[in-house]
Amino acid sequence: MTVPDNILQRHPLIQGQDCAISTLPCLYLNSPVHSAVINGQRALLQRLITDDPRLGNLPDQFGRTPLIYCVLADRQECAELLVKARADVEKADKNERTALHFAAKKGNWRILKLLLAKRASPLQRDVEGITPLHLATCCASVRCLVLLLRHLEPGQVDAQDNHKRTALHWSAFYSHLQHTCLLIKYNSNIGIPDADGKTPLHWAANSTQPLAVLTVDCLLQAAPTDSILNWQDYEGRTPLHFAIACGNVTVVEALIASPGCNVTVHDNLFRTSLHWAALLGRTTVVPLLLEKNTSGIIPSDNQGATPLHYAAQNNFTETVQAFLQHPSVHDEADLEGRTAFMWAAGKGNDAILQTLLRLNPELDVDLVDKYGTTALHAAAFSGHVGTVRLLLNLGAQIDAVDGMHHTALVRACEMGHKDVVQALIEGSASVAVRDHDGHSPLHWAALGGNADICLYLLHSSVPPDVRDSAGCTPLHYAAHGGYINCMAVLMENLADPNVQDHEGMTALHWSCNNGYLDAVKLLLDYGAFLNHMENTEERYTALDQALLGGHQEVMQYMLEQGAMSIATIQDIAAAKIQAVFRGYCERRNFRERRRLLVRHEILRKDVARKKAMKEELLMMASMGEDGENHRRREVDYVWIKQQ
Repeated sequence: MTVPDNILQRHPLIQGQDCAISTLPCLYLNSPVHSAVINGQRALLQRLITDDPRLGNLPDQFGRTPLIYCVLADRQECAELLVKARADVEKADKNERTALHFAAKKGNWRILKLLLAKRASPLQRDVEGITPLHLATCCASVRCLVLLLRHLEPGQVDAQDNHKRTALHWSAFYSHLQHTCLLIKYNSNIGIPDADGKTPLHWAANSTQPLAVLTVDCLLQAAPTDSILNWQDYEGRTPLHFAIACGNVTVVEALIASPGCNVTVHDNLFRTSLHWAALLGRTTVVPLLLEKNTSGIIPSDNQGATPLHYAAQNNFTETVQAFLQHPSVHDEADLEGRTAFMWAAGKGNDAILQTLLRLNPELDVDLVDKYGTTALHAAAFSGHVGTVRLLLNLGAQIDAVDGMHHTALVRACEMGHKDVVQALIEGSASVAVRDHDGHSPLHWAALGGNADICLYLLHSSVPPDVRDSAGCTPLHYAAHGGYINCMAVLMENLADPNVQDHEGMTALHWSCNNGYLDAVKLLLDYGAFLNHMENTEERYTALDQALLGGHQEVMQYMLEQGAMSIATIQDIAAAKIQAVFRGYCERRNFRERRRLLVRHEILRKDVARKKAMKEELLMMASMGEDGENHRRREVDYVWIKQQ
């Protein structure tokens, strides 16, 4: 059925009246009976349900019956007519809400009374477990709640929704004093925790409304013990934590005024109400909490941080003043040895630093934590150039080193804060400092790919090829990260691309290992040698590194440029060694053959000489020479043979 325009114009929801929990879908009404109810046409409604009594319970596409629309449109006469026609008062919509739910929500006590008279259940639950009793606490008027409570049996007042919240939780949340007092009068339990562990006092304290303090006072007066006052939810928070979070000073004062209030209760993160006040900058409540803390000991969280640390870190100057003006508060160190002054420096809170120095003129600006870090280190690391200049003006040691032998300049180079680097170098910071690994500021700048800082350091007379304890130059680190701009700056300022570290790795090795093709091209453009081998047992080249990393594009480009792997180099070397060995063998064989030939010739000549001598002796013997001459000739023969 199409709804006429005049009906839509007269519809109270179309005119913006708050008469339903959710907007009435009046454009989708699908029966004449719904239209009759919306427009208050009692005669038409009477005729329709007389002709067909089933129309009295006919739901629309949202499951809402004409009786529910009577509540939404505030049609008392139509509701009476439907009830008289035996419309089902327990009929619920798709959210399991009955007409009684809507009447309680709207505060329509007349229709609510009519429904209760027809035995509508005040404890009917919707899909979220919410009953009409819960919804009655939302209205400013208490009349609906009174009617509902009268129809409850003892013990039913604490019915809980799906979040385990009772009607008292709801009334405390809305800061409805009359509702809260009435529920307490009907013996509602103020100590029931909801699904988050919160009691009604938590919800009452968690309110910014000025009259919330009255609801809090009502609950405190009904509390049998102080346990409700200091009750912690499942995250360890008390009502005082919530009151401070909302900044409701009157509620905080009311809670603190209770004798049993404990301001040093820790939540699950070991934060007390003082920590919460410092964290949120609730300066007004800080003196109240400090006065309530009769122990005189300022609590700390699980990291040893005091509320003063929290206030200093979050730049609440007035809160810091409020803490330091109390005699029990001092700038103590946390478990890491860091004071509130160092926390403020790390956040760049200059006003806090000045306040701390003004209230404590003897404060040491060079105080270190257990790692040797100073406030100047913290400011430089975080890039707060204004704080760095302020600390230098206060006389901070510019070249103080921490446990790793890092100065503030090294920290600034590491994080890429150029303005801080400039401020430190202008303040005469040493650019030649080295840490425990031999890294210079230029190494750290290259490691982070900070080309502008590298250029500034090079212009400050830092050598481009300075080596660390592993033999690496800044170019090695820039190539390892693939920082093209940084590499270009270094090589334009005469950094050598062929420097090898202690393992024989060059910048080209690192670029190939990580697959940075652009970095490889840049190194080759600046004259990097393709086939440097490592000093390790494997003797890998840059191409081997690309192969190991599986970087196909780098491998292809390197091969096109004539790069070789260690296997190729070894094959070439083996071939050359074999050629040399073959030549050596041939020369050795030639020398042996020549020696044998010479010996053979000597033997041949010796045999010939012997033969000639024998023939001569025989000839002389035949001529009859005496024995003496014969012996002399034998001696001469032996001598000749020996020669």
